[in-house]
Amino acid sequence: MEIVRRMYEAFHGGDADGALAYFDPEVVFDATRRPDGGIGHGHHGLNTNINRWLGAWDEWSEEIEETRDLGSNVLVISMQRGRGKGSGVEVEQRYALIYEVRGGKITRMTLYVDSAEALEAAGLSE
Repeated sequence: MEIVRRMYEAFHGGDADGALAYFDPEVVFDATRRPDGGIGHGHHGLNTNINRWLGAWDEWSEEIEETRDLGSNVLVISMQRGRGKGSGVEVEQRYALIYEVRGGKITRMTLYVDSAEALEAAGLSE
């Protein structure tokens, strides 16, 4: 859980390279549960997906609501808020991520649009 916490500290602190250092060079980023999502591989794939997402917003913020240690996995439930680039539409959405950590690095990051689905995937309930 400490690896994921440190990664978020770096990311929210504006240190993209520092955050990336917590990911395995062969990390898998699975955003297939999001309508426009796909699967990214490695640091390049992760950067591409995150930059595409953040690039869609004039303003974007994230608040971590809950973190659960699941052994070699970590569940994070977050609330994101933003204003769409061009449209100006205000958005507020809860989502969840499951991080798989092996050998001190994040090896897989799976995004869930529905936090209940993430809890189920982790073998938990609300």
